[in-house]
Amino acid sequence: MLYEKLKVYANSDVYPFHMPGHKRIGATALPYGIDITEINGFDNLHEPQGCLRDLQDTAADLFGSRYAFALVNGSTVGILSAIRAMTKDGDRVLIARNSHMAVYHAAELCRLDVTYLMPEMIEGLGIFSSVSPESVEQALRANPGISLVVITSPTYEGIVSDIKSMSAICHRYGAKLFVDEAHGAHFPFSDSFPQSAITCGADAAVISLHKTLPAMTQTALLLTDSKALSKELKRQLSVFETSSPSYVLLASFDRCLSFLKHGNRAFEEYITRLTQLYQAANSLRHLSVLHDRILSASNVFDFDAGKLNIFCNGCMSGKALMDILRADYRIELEMALGDRALAMTSVCDSNEGFDRLLSALKEIDGNCTSTDQMTAPPTCLLPQRRCTISEALDSDGEVHPISLAEGRISREYVRVYPPGIPLLVPGEVIDRNVLSQLKALEAAGNEILTDGSAYPLISIIG
Repeated sequence: MLYEKLKVYANSDVYPFHMPGHKRIGATALPYGIDITEINGFDNLHEPQGCLRDLQDTAADLFGSRYAFALVNGSTVGILSAIRAMTKDGDRVLIARNSHMAVYHAAELCRLDVTYLMPEMIEGLGIFSSVSPESVEQALRANPGISLVVITSPTYEGIVSDIKSMSAICHRYGAKLFVDEAHGAHFPFSDSFPQSAITCGADAAVISLHKTLPAMTQTALLLTDSKALSKELKRQLSVFETSSPSYVLLASFDRCLSFLKHGNRAFEEYITRLTQLYQAANSLRHLSVLHDRILSASNVFDFDAGKLNIFCNGCMSGKALMDILRADYRIELEMALGDRALAMTSVCDSNEGFDRLLSALKEIDGNCTSTDQMTAPPTCLLPQRRCTISEALDSDGEVHPISLAEGRISREYVRVYPPGIPLLVPGEVIDRNVLSQLKALEAAGNEILTDGSAYPLISIIG
């Protein structure tokens, strides 16, 4: 049974370099005793006047915004609600292509007319760089009437964009800026991390407490400084978010906020651990844990050092490294893709956990041999768009093997998981570049997902 399986895993010696950020600290018993509904004295999440109002006010103060909405359906519900609140049906919007699937689903539900921003790649690494303010301004100038710009910062790999400059540009062109900052909830709590999006002038931002802070999965915050926008965000949250919020998750919010009020020492120790790990990793001969190379890249504005990007440099695939760490060292990473793997850290990681990871990497590195078979970084070219997402989904379709669908128009998202960023969006042409990327990713052992069809089948417009 699931519960018993979870208990066994929780009591094992597997070390979690993955979400959630609390790193499984605490008991394994289910918290039935605090699992209640919105009874007398415990407030109403969608009309908070008492203890939940206090919780949200505390969150707003800690995260540097005027308004904060506690989310118990994760950043996903914040993204859906914010995009709905900041657009009208059919609006023109500008979206960074490396956005979470919830951004695409919001565009679908709101029948938005999307123009995409494709970030450059960091040379030789196969990681999306920052979105440049210049590219945002160029897109806004070329596409008059855009009402909303959506940026992911930081990315899964920790790449941060210049939100302050971008915000000024958006407002100059009459557009609002929404930042998916899900992976940056820890930013306000140390000067060693980048500045938060709201501090930099974003109109709204969503952050996932559970990703990098001591909070349970599905806990997140939607932030804004705008009184007018806060009213519409509140209304849209009542549409998209559950009307039966989990008080177990809300209690997790409360404990997390209490930790953050007095967390200065813990964050100082966390930064020390990260600094020491990066320094020690410099001795690796084949593997590499990149920091300076990422931060010094010409197209990177800033970088979150809490994301450990481990590159295999041709001695194995990222998936192979992830499998070895799991099987031989009882260390579970967050994800692997191509030539790299990602270890997610948080303020709750221990010295023992960092030492285990570094020791394992050194031992694996010592057994590596260099090869010339490095995984080529993917080329990222936007497929040609023939219609909007909603128009494609409303069309009749037929299912074909994707290898035989070159030149046809997709009715499905095709994405590699994790992180789930789509290579192909409904309404786009299945071209040779997409097929080449999918073939290479599949050969490297990555999981490729479609919506309704079982890959390699895909629904196309008939």
